[in-house]
Amino acid sequence: MTRGLSMPMFAPMNQDYVDYHILVEPRADGPVIGYFAGQPIAAAVVDLFGRRFVYEGVAPRRRDGQYDVSCLRKGEWIVEPGLVYNFDQLSSGSLRPAARKQQMRAPARA
Repeated sequence: MTRGLSMPMFAPMNQDYVDYHILVEPRADGPVIGYFAGQPIAAAVVDLFGRRFVYEGVAPRRRDGQYDVSCLRKGEWIVEPGLVYNFDQLSSGSLRPAARKQQMRAPARA
């Protein structure tokens, strides 16, 4: 056994990837309350899984321009172009599982 040729240890469990904090296919669900980076800000969004999120603010960034996910609180998610939405527990439970499946099967609108 040689000691000099061992692999360095990496701790991927300690890394918090930004991809884990971005909503999948959000759709506007409510009125436009403003604009950010030329894009409308929806009062709320619904993701691919039928969960509803309410607008919280603009996502914090690190000095290198990447999102600072360590500043996100529990239930907060990022929607491009850099908005933070908070999980709306009261509204998200209102969809029955069958209704969620029906929404997921609906074709995307142009």
